[in-house]
Amino acid sequence: MLDLSIARLTRLALTWVGNKSRYEGVGIPKHTLVPLNDVAQEMLTHALLKPFEKTEEFFYFHHEEDVSHHQLFQACHTVFENPESLAETAAQLAQQLYEHADQPKVKGGEFFIAHFEDVILQGETVNAIALWKVQDKESYFKIDRGAEAFQLNVLEGISLGKPDTAALVFQLDEAEGYRICAVDTVSKRGERSFWKDAFLRLRPIEDNYFHTRHYISLAGEFINDKLPQGLDRTDQLDLLYRSGLYFKENEEFELEDFTKTMFEEPEQQQAFLDFKDTYTKAYAAPLEEKFDINQQAVKKEFKVLKSVLKLDQNFHIYVHGRRDLIERGFDDDKGKKFYKVYFDDEE
Repeated sequence: MLDLSIARLTRLALTWVGNKSRYEGVGIPKHTLVPLNDVAQEMLTHALLKPFEKTEEFFYFHHEEDVSHHQLFQACHTVFENPESLAETAAQLAQQLYEHADQPKVKGGEFFIAHFEDVILQGETVNAIALWKVQDKESYFKIDRGAEAFQLNVLEGISLGKPDTAALVFQLDEAEGYRICAVDTVSKRGERSFWKDAFLRLRPIEDNYFHTRHYISLAGEFINDKLPQGLDRTDQLDLLYRSGLYFKENEEFELEDFTKTMFEEPEQQQAFLDFKDTYTKAYAAPLEEKFDINQQAVKKEFKVLKSVLKLDQNFHIYVHGRRDLIERGFDDDKGKKFYKVYFDDEE
């Protein structure tokens, strides 16, 4: 967990990065460092750090040969060693970001680079560098009061809410590539991220969050798409629901126990273990067979195990257990399939 109680924003540099595919260019002022008063400093500390306060998903910078060749790693190392170099480094980072800002959905916007001291991560006080790219702005009213009349003007500004793309680099685990948490709401799930994959070039840390997230994804993919034939959709949904309960109700994951709990038939058990091996190779995700379940990962990924019967365009039935109270059949007179659901109370 992140503790911001004594965090101090020591330096802030500001540039502007456009979309490369639209030839918007980069805006780098003569002086990139921005002077801050106490109010602005407090607001920016909250805006740049607050989105990461509860995160438990961490990454490292990644380079195929050695992380010391990673450009952002080198830039962060320079700033950590000499915070006064932030102004020059900010201009370099803006140019690097522009090279990767070529997807149609990427909008031109301000690029913040900030240096913090006394950020507490999991009980350890460290320095950190925040990277924050503005994607969208909000409209607001500014009222100028005059003696004759009030003037209403519409202006655009930057929201201090959750950022679209941001990262926080901690001065920890330097040899592995610094500990990092990152946000990207611009790229959709499963597609390449201009921010995380292209610009930051991250690899996830293989901790309990990593293992929990991947096993939930693995279980959902197997039950929905790879399970041996013989189960109808309601049986699949029951398996999805029970696998979700396993992650919610247990503190520890153990592969053999999970496999035997979820799948009664030896054929299904072996098919799941075989799929686990295929999954780990396909996603380059070496998965432990025993670890403590991370509940934040469960909360974030639980939608993968959503149990929903989608019937044409008319009905969605959410199944939360009790497979024995759902019956499936076919009505000869109407020529349509049906589900019969038994219940006690209606809300």
